[in-house]
Amino acid sequence: MKRIATGLACALFATASFAKCATTMPVAQEVKDSQVIIIGTVSSSRQVPQSWDTLDGIDYVVHIDQKVKGKQSGEITIFSEHSEDGFNLQDGKQYLLFLTNNYQHWVVNKCGNSGTLDDRSDVIKQMIKLAGNND
Repeated sequence: MKRIATGLACALFATASFAKCATTMPVAQEVKDSQVIIIGTVSSSRQVPQSWDTLDGIDYVVHIDQKVKGKQSGEITIFSEHSEDGFNLQDGKQYLLFLTNNYQHWVVNKCGNSGTLDDRSDVIKQMIKLAGNND
């Protein structure tokens, strides 16, 4: 019985983690759930091989242009695994990024509202409206 339960749990986790996003997380929820929110420019990237504690992926070094939430300043390294859950960034582009810390790595929720600054003006407007409602 224990093996069956473990097998089902693994199957459900795998299905959930590799599923495509059905909907985007509401902005208010992602603002609340994110540990760090920044506007930043990708300055470099490097391949990260698989190790005992992490999958293979890419580390992006992002210069923090503006801090929205959190204490980070200067630069932050964001990890994106090579899977459907990964969130790819491009060197030189500026992004609005909602970040959480996952096993010592800052990561972006693929089903969230992160994206290039040019494409996220609607999200920024919603964030400004949310901030105005907190007064």
